[in-house]
Amino acid sequence: MKKTLIVTGLLLASATSAFAQTAKLGHIDRQELMLALPERKDAETKMQAFATQLDNKLKAMGEEYQAKVKEIQAGFDTMTQTQKEAAQREVGELEQRITTAQEQAKEDLAKQEQELMAPMLERSDKAIKEVANANGFTYIFDVSTGLILFYDKGEDIMPLVKKALNITTP
Repeated sequence: MKKTLIVTGLLLASATSAFAQTAKLGHIDRQELMLALPERKDAETKMQAFATQLDNKLKAMGEEYQAKVKEIQAGFDTMTQTQKEAAQREVGELEQRITTAQEQAKEDLAKQEQELMAPMLERSDKAIKEVANANGFTYIFDVSTGLILFYDKGEDIMPLVKKALNITTP
């Protein structure tokens, strides 16, 4: 039993040592890469235009709501109980429409961002894989996620990926 443990320990130690010698580690700050992509500016412009469009729609709904509330307040004292209830129902429905529109706008904005980012993510993934394969890397770590705290022995592949993507550093 003791011999088995010693043999197993030696095998694990040698396997770990062999792995460390054959594994080539690299790292990249993916957020920095995404910000460096030239198409990022166009995507941001499209996102801002879309956000402005949604914001204008929500502002118009808010103005409609304010106008309706003023209208009801102006005639509230002369309304019958039935008219007051109908007016309150109408205001409540407007509030619900605004809330629904705000939620939908958030969803639409997130969907738009995902659609605009997808081609950039695919392009950067492809470049990272090409660089990793061409340079014999076993692992590439994304340091922007904060999961890797120490990467002194790795190699930053940002310059290689930027070169593969034809990005010039300012």
